[in-house]
Amino acid sequence: MFKQHRTFSLIFLLIMILNLMVQSTFFEGYSILIKPLICLSLAFYLYKQSNLKAGFNRLVFAGLIFSLIGDVLLLYAGSDVYLFLYGLVSFLMAHIVYSSAFYRDFKNNPQESKYFGHLMLFLMGVFSMSYYSWIRDYLNDFKIPVLAYIFVISIMAILSGYRYRRVNLLSFRLICLGAVFFVISDSALAFRKFVEPYSFSGILIMTTYMIAQYLITIGTIERKVAVKI
Repeated sequence: MFKQHRTFSLIFLLIMILNLMVQSTFFEGYSILIKPLICLSLAFYLYKQSNLKAGFNRLVFAGLIFSLIGDVLLLYAGSDVYLFLYGLVSFLMAHIVYSSAFYRDFKNNPQESKYFGHLMLFLMGVFSMSYYSWIRDYLNDFKIPVLAYIFVISIMAILSGYRYRRVNLLSFRLICLGAVFFVISDSALAFRKFVEPYSFSGILIMTTYMIAQYLITIGTIERKVAVKI
């Protein structure tokens, strides 16, 4: 599979390395030039490979555009509460359209196995409630926005599990794993923003975020709807 996407994967690996480099103070000023390349490159590659013929692909493309807007807003946010909130809303919209795409696959064959969906429901339920309870006292005026965000990203991850046996196994694995990496990235970001900054936070957040978007995009390109029997 990766042989088919080798050229783009190498280009994206370079984009990942550049984004990790700008986490250092010396290169920080280049973030505005480098960070938008993450979603721009993925959106372009998705369009090039699929022409966005399927509704699923168009929704994922829209998610990448919302993520791009969120990336730019968070770059300028700093201590600006409103820009941070607008960035949060942009990523919220990204997760909503990703969720809509994943639900399309479930809706195509709702009678098929729900094992992985139920498993993700249990895992995300336990994690999201535990994590929110842990950071709640640090959120101040952001309690409701963060709760809403956790709810939406949990739904996105859960619905990725319900794609099992409704699409080919490769697409299922890539997108489900991408959703998990997204949860890890956003959880790490919330901890840094509201609880306590930590030395390797930028590396952890950016690495997991870039892997998440890459896996979801490649999983979309590789998607084949399973034939109903």
